[in-house]
Order: sequence, then structure tokens, then C-alpha cells
Amino acid sequence: MREEEELLYCPKDLPWHSLGNGAYYRLLRVSPETGQFSIILKLDAGGQFAGHYHLGAGEFLMLKGELKYKDGVAKTGDWGYEPLGAVHADTNVEMETELLFIGYGPIAFTDDKGGIAQILDAKLLSDVAEGKMEPVSFTVEA
Repeated sequence: MREEEELLYCPKDLPWHSLGNGAYYRLLRVSPETGQFSIILKLDAGGQFAGHYHLGAGEFLMLKGELKYKDGVAKTGDWGYEPLGAVHADTNVEMETELLFIGYGPIAFTDDKGGIAQILDAKLLSDVAEGKMEPVSFTVEA
């Protein structure tokens, strides 16, 4: 997906793409020039997003469900901002959850020793959505 003109469409009409273990996204937009990406992220009930840290800031708007992370819970209608360098342990959901996420750079997912295991970025999201590569799991087995 390449940003060349104004975009307007209904996200419900876009397909879901797997991130593994009950995590899915709808790709709204990527910017190859800046690495920014906008997605609707869906996590199935009982799912976990693996520990990670932000190599670019991000912001989110909760559309459905609850997201438990750090010291709080983000609920439907809540908005959050995660600065460059924000670190998150495994992020849990107890019910099906959807959120709009806007990433201003890559996200580094960590292994059990804290090293970088995988990178989620605009190119990967675009390549999976376009069928150029198989989905990679960024989740923890529930």
C-alpha cells in the first residue's frame, strides 16, 4: 500500500490479516517515506501481545473491549499515547478487543532474555497485507 493521494474508505470493508495467535489487523495506511502506519488491531479474548518497546511513538484509540498493560486498563473510548522508548511487558486482553493504532515508527518485540526477537514496521504490515510474505507471530501463546 503506497500513499499517493487522499484516502477515504470504510475500515469494515478491509480484510483482516493475521499477526498470529488471535491477533489481527486491518491496514489503513502506511507511509514508506516516514515509516508511519495506521491499523485497526484486533485481539481475541484471552490473547496477549508479546513484550515490546517502541522505536517510534504511537497512539491508540480503544474501539472495543479492554487492554490491560503497565499499571492500568484502557477501555472503550479511551485514547493513549506511547512515547519513543516506551516499554511494555506482555499486554493482555480478557475479551475481544479492537483499537485504532497509529505508529510513528517500528516496534521491537523482545524474547525472554530482553533481546530483539522481531520488528513490526510499516513495510512488514504492508508486505503481509499484499501477500508478499507470510504473517509473523507477535503474540504470546494464551
